[in-house]
Amino acid sequence: MRPSEAGDSRHFDYFAGPTLAAESIAAAFGVGLAAKTGAATTQLPTSFEGISVKVADSAGAERDAPLFFISPGQINYQVPPGTAVGAATVTVVNGAAPIARGAIQIATVAPGLFAANANGQGVVAAVALRVRQDGSQIYEPVAQFDASQNRFVAAPIDLGPATDQVVLVCFGTGIRFRSSWPAVKIGGEDAEVLFSGPQPDFTGLDQINAQLPRTSMGKGEVDVVVTVDGKMANTVKVNIK
Repeated sequence: MRPSEAGDSRHFDYFAGPTLAAESIAAAFGVGLAAKTGAATTQLPTSFEGISVKVADSAGAERDAPLFFISPGQINYQVPPGTAVGAATVTVVNGAAPIARGAIQIATVAPGLFAANANGQGVVAAVALRVRQDGSQIYEPVAQFDASQNRFVAAPIDLGPATDQVVLVCFGTGIRFRSSWPAVKIGGEDAEVLFSGPQPDFTGLDQINAQLPRTSMGKGEVDVVVTVDGKMANTVKVNIK
């Protein structure tokens, strides 16, 4: 995540390293990437306040990336659909002038999980879905803001009676083109995956639904480890009461 200077070019790094997947959400960091700060509010533009991001792939195709957010130090964008697997180049353009360039690698999957504190660490960005014996469903938070620490911490998840099923609905990116079902471990216990695919309401967002194993009851704060096609996502946490 550290910007660096090399000659006249501004370079940038990524939260999860230089490997990304097509259609995934990415963040580029640097210096002087945009003159203003702004976020898209409707359909994602490919040019925002004169800024665009172009991704040239291993097949020789260059595509404009949809933009979520721009600022002088960070640009959030979607790796364009159709980007070929292999080496790629990302270029930030202001008007017609390239102002920053970086090399990335495109893979079929590059799993990453979002965190409540927007840093890829700590409590997962997720909700708990409780399904009761009568079929009723309720969503419950898995994170709560701690003012004394000025950050989100894990809210204890009560698995309830044996007749309840509690499903962790966690959000990530770079997962949708998996060739096999993800493997999820929660507190070292295998969790049954009930769904894995694109989240329908937000561009580039993926979702994994995993049933919390009752054998994890009482373990407190535990790791959530997700592996997709042999590639492990960043480790995040939940708290099991």
